[in-house]
Amino acid sequence: MSANGTAATAAESRLCHVRKSPDFDGYGFNLHAEKGKPGQYIGKVDEGSPAEKAGLRRGDRILEVNGHSIAGETHKQVVARIKQRPDDAELLVVAPAPGDPLPDLEAPPAAPASPPPARDAQPAPAADGSPPDAPRLNLHMTAAEMRAHLATKKKFDPKKVPMDLKSKFDIVKKL
Repeated sequence: MSANGTAATAAESRLCHVRKSPDFDGYGFNLHAEKGKPGQYIGKVDEGSPAEKAGLRRGDRILEVNGHSIAGETHKQVVARIKQRPDDAELLVVAPAPGDPLPDLEAPPAAPASPPPARDAQPAPAADGSPPDAPRLNLHMTAAEMRAHLATKKKFDPKKVPMDLKSKFDIVKKL
């Protein structure tokens, strides 16, 4: 706490005003919550997205949405706050402190992992230049790709399956 009573994270926080654009579907970021850890975090940020242009970065923790604190709110409530405005959202975020591990934002692997390297092998640096032991996200889909994938899946409701009268009678008869 500083002398005036504000937390140190207030000085490190930044306001990101994300505005939808006609050339991009949505805001272009994933929102994640981690079990047992409070808060909502920014996951993958799509390249060229409104979220990237607004300055959102992977691992940022959201403190406020549209001027309202999200402390204690569920993932669903935070999503609803972000969607309150049709074309923009103001997110007050704070980056993880240096040395703090990123929250576990990894998606489950799509394929079995490769075998671990030999004990004496030196790990190669990551493609982005970060040290090999630095935590990295393993998100195999962008937010736009995930939305498209989910839209193609058909929802099945067994109550809406048409059934003739004889089939219904047989089911009731078995009871």
